[in-house]
Amino acid sequence: MSMILQSGRYANESIIRELEKIPEPMQLSVLAFIQSLDGSATPDRYLSASSPRILGLNRGAMKMSDDFDELLPDEFWLGEE
Repeated sequence: MSMILQSGRYANESIIRELEKIPEPMQLSVLAFIQSLDGSATPDRYLSASSPRILGLNRGAMKMSDDFDELLPDEFWLGEE
């Protein structure tokens, strides 16, 4: 914003204009942040607006390697190749 905020009304209008430019999921994040400022935010208040999670949608999309639990070599931790 290039203009200096001069009154509460102008600030509210500016905030609304900016919010209208961003996607709804981001708007929900902004709402959650605003609600957290006064302690009234709870996960149920803003997560219920999103679609429900469905288990198993990406089943088989990944495969964990057989050596997943093996220790990583010192070169990995030291940044050496």
